[in-house]
Amino acid sequence: MLKGINQADPRLILPIQHYGCYFLTIAQASPIVFSGDEGCQRLNAIWVKATELGIISGDINHDGDVDDDGEAEIQDVTQLAQKFFNLKVKYDGIHHAGDEAIPASVKLVIGQYWYKSGHFVQLNKSKKVIFDSYGKSNTVKNGYLKSMRWFYAD
Repeated sequence: MLKGINQADPRLILPIQHYGCYFLTIAQASPIVFSGDEGCQRLNAIWVKATELGIISGDINHDGDVDDDGEAEIQDVTQLAQKFFNLKVKYDGIHHAGDEAIPASVKLVIGQYWYKSGHFVQLNKSKKVIFDSYGKSNTVKNGYLKSMRWFYAD
């Protein structure tokens, strides 16, 4: 769970500030509390370690940034959730349509809103946004629920 940390927090490394909405949404669902300077340092360290392990893609074309297609993307969501955030869930690997009904057996729902670009948020089973890493992003305010990622108990 994040306390007093959002995606615009300058204590977070730039890849998290720019591309970390999915990552921070998983952190928010975690039983681990991330708060203050120490919480930001731990999140930064997780991002770096997960990138080293290939769980998050890094600078694929070695141009010094992670803003190209395929970069700064979570490659193994289940491993990230379990290994670093102590979540006992498994991602089903499917991008479910935003209008699909969410089964009762789903434990965690992460939705992708779309408005000019995508942004990930945590949803409840009624598809209401319960966590937005920016607080109140323009993407959620002006966009629509494009797809959902469903996680089941592992």
